[in-house]
Amino acid sequence: MQVFTRSARAFRITSTTTLVGVSIAVLAGCSPATPAATPAPTVTVTVTPTSSPAPLPTSSPTTSPAATTGSAVTIGCSALVADATIAAISPDFKTDPGAEVSGDNSFATIVGLNGKLCSWLNSASGSSISVGVANPGSAALATNEAKIKASGTANAALSGTSGNRGYVESNTEAPVFDIFTESGYWISLSSVIFDSPSSADSILANILQTLPSG
Repeated sequence: MQVFTRSARAFRITSTTTLVGVSIAVLAGCSPATPAATPAPTVTVTVTPTSSPAPLPTSSPTTSPAATTGSAVTIGCSALVADATIAAISPDFKTDPGAEVSGDNSFATIVGLNGKLCSWLNSASGSSISVGVANPGSAALATNEAKIKASGTANAALSGTSGNRGYVESNTEAPVFDIFTESGYWISLSSVIFDSPSSADSILANILQTLPSG
């Protein structure tokens, strides 16, 4: 089985005036000879201002915590594993640039950690070789190593050097080998052609030579 498969609130403020009272006083008098002039009416207007609308509540924007994605691995697949190394296994293996990861597995986790994913497809047999490399940082490296260690088996033959730790995953359809390097990288390899850890030696050695050691 291949590991890869390709509020905003709207508001309105209105301003009004209220006519509280209008009083008109008209004084009239009479004279037998000359009518008295009619005084101008007196008008009193009282204006009560309406209350201002309460200010809209404000809230500070929330910021989601940044996801831990690790440092990007930008090494090309042909540099990570030389074409000659793949051809020595079988000339029928060619780079598969359209490969995509799916499911819950080491390779999907490596992609989520901003890692590099490479695949080679055998045009004759249909089998594939999958390689994933991540530089996740010390915390994520320890977390993922503990997860694999709990469900897999440690294998010294995969270590490459004494400072690296190798594991063979359990309950996978194709063999999956994981190496956690002393320099902080996580390497995962898988293929149905790997019948033992030693069968992945050439690819693993190539990767370890390519990756920075510091």
